[in-house]
Amino acid sequence: MNYLHQYPIIIPFIAILAAEIAKVTIDLLTKRHKIRFIKTGGMPSGHSAFVSSLVVVVAYREGIESTAFMIAAVVALVVMYDAVTLRSEAGKHAESINSHHESGLEESLGHSHWEVVVGALFGAILSFVLLVV
Repeated sequence: MNYLHQYPIIIPFIAILAAEIAKVTIDLLTKRHKIRFIKTGGMPSGHSAFVSSLVVVVAYREGIESTAFMIAAVVALVVMYDAVTLRSEAGKHAESINSHHESGLEESLGHSHWEVVVGALFGAILSFVLLVV
């Protein structure tokens, strides 16, 4: 684990990979017809896991009063807000277009609030464990 302390940027990548593996597992267990790996939508949000992990790593290394922490926190909030608003709306538009045309647009673009919260908690907790252990 000393390697993770020397190169903490690896931790957010571990968090998104673990979240994506969890998403595939959930898709398989719920017998979803389309498996999502490194794709938008689904439980938990990989993007939220990544950015919340980054916030935890920066807080651990730099402190919560640092400029880097503030930047990481703002970026995390923007990414999570985007997932439940803009990308969800884009998915609704794709669904509407698909119902009128054979365009095959991806409809599962955004996340529910729950998927984002679970992804954020997943990334934060995993990062904390990796940093402390």
